[in-house]
Amino acid sequence: MVSILIPVYNYDITSLVSELYNQVITAHIDFEIIALDDKSSDDILSINNSTNKLKFTNYNLSDKNNGIAITRQLLVNKAKYNWVLLIDADMRLKDSFYISNYINAIKHNYEVVFGGIIYENNPPDLKSLLRWKYGVIYESVSAEKRNKTPYKITSAANMLIKKDVYIKFALDSIGNSYGMDIFFGPQLKLNNIPVLHIDNSVYHLGLESSIKYKEKVEFGVRTLLNLYNKNDIKEHENDLLKAFIFSKKTGLNYIFFGLYKVFNVLIIKNLLSKNPKILLLQYYKILYMCYIDINKNQSN
Repeated sequence: MVSILIPVYNYDITSLVSELYNQVITAHIDFEIIALDDKSSDDILSINNSTNKLKFTNYNLSDKNNGIAITRQLLVNKAKYNWVLLIDADMRLKDSFYISNYINAIKHNYEVVFGGIIYENNPPDLKSLLRWKYGVIYESVSAEKRNKTPYKITSAANMLIKKDVYIKFALDSIGNSYGMDIFFGPQLKLNNIPVLHIDNSVYHLGLESSIKYKEKVEFGVRTLLNLYNKNDIKEHENDLLKAFIFSKKTGLNYIFFGLYKVFNVLIIKNLLSKNPKILLLQYYKILYMCYIDINKNQSN
């Protein structure tokens, strides 16, 4: 009935797999659990290999580091069931109803079901504070709110989807998870794929350092701009892209270009500090987007 797919890179998945296994056994459904390790360190491989002892569970190894988007695509290609449940390795289940909630959602004739992401109440160490604060404010969103704009928050880190729908979009072509999620929502909307959001959140535990997250945000902005410039995004609910398009129509993009040149060092200093302001991060995205867009045009 369902293939549970876990992309892995340097993360201990034994507890996650054990809990998922117990829940699908309790649900009395046909299932398989497939994990694909994206060239982790030897100690992680040794730890996670124990999951192979469980029935209908396979821990597979990649011969090279492909990145999470390609790893997800390879997992979906391997899946034998029509429904695939994608969950990232650095997630923790909130309760014992995770699998049953998704199974019940299948009955409602949607082709994609997003469960949602939440974060621990206690802040992490200071080096990962930016990622945690952003997640708490912008990603920990109730299903009721997500369903009002169903194609806006579309994370593949916790998602049930029909296999043929996932394969249709070739999401591995975008580059990584951040770029993939940016592209995914607009593609679902453009193709009128029925989407449902439910309150079936998992805890996101593997938080990047603030420095790495800033770099990830910048990569995401460049990916979004590139997709827009290539006309690959025709329908969307992306606030950043809306702001960028408006800035170009009104000429504000040149003001934002100048503001980035003047203030980017100060903004980054705050984002990497012990008290990052998430509103500044949102401003930084549009300033950075306008800066790289104009800078590229001037260079051509």
